[in-house]
Amino acid sequence: MTPSFENNIEIRDLAFSYEADRPVLANTNIVLHKNKKYAIVGQSGCGKSTLVRLLCGNYPLYDGSILYDGTELKALDIDKLQSMISVIHQNIYMFDDSIQQNIELCNTFSQEEMEGALKASGVLQFLDKMPHGIKSQVGENGANLSGGQRQRIAVARALIRKKPILILDEGTSSVDRQTAYDIESRLLNMNNLTLITITHHLNEELLSRYDQIIYMENGTILETGRFEELLLRQARFFEFYNLKK
Repeated sequence: MTPSFENNIEIRDLAFSYEADRPVLANTNIVLHKNKKYAIVGQSGCGKSTLVRLLCGNYPLYDGSILYDGTELKALDIDKLQSMISVIHQNIYMFDDSIQQNIELCNTFSQEEMEGALKASGVLQFLDKMPHGIKSQVGENGANLSGGQRQRIAVARALIRKKPILILDEGTSSVDRQTAYDIESRLLNMNNLTLITITHHLNEELLSRYDQIIYMENGTILETGRFEELLLRQARFFEFYNLKK
């Protein structure tokens, strides 16, 4: 069945294990609405990345339900589902080719689409400093670029395809804080984008701009709410935030 994402993704009683006797997720419930911005936070190993991989259809053997506009993920065409989602990881693979080719990936886009992606991602900030502009060679796995430049190209690669869901899975953890802030801030400013960010950068200003913070511990979502609400509760997220900030 062809997937749709016009309203929401609903997760009901989701449970998952890589090994039978070692559960990674249990009793996980959340609703993600289209064009909203979500930050998933928690200690390493709490199940954050596993949760988004399940949303992408990477692991079909789970208990509970993952519903895209009310239709169970297991009934959907997974290739078409994954064509709706862009994922930016910490480690981005770059081809030994030009900046343009690393954004287009053998597809063809209009000049307007390219300019929009370059501007939204911040690639324009450094493009005029490159020896041949967008035609500059990135080197083997991006050896000619800084970490921040590689991440911006990865963001442009995702945005030019105009997919409705973008997952930033620790996607800015390997760059300096100012670059990470700028990339995340740009994505938060995009209206027609559902953003799901897994982050260790507990920046108060950025967190306060998310529609919902999802706090996880030991494979379970313990708290959800806006940043200010969670601080006022002074519960588990409050303790985590004050420990990590």
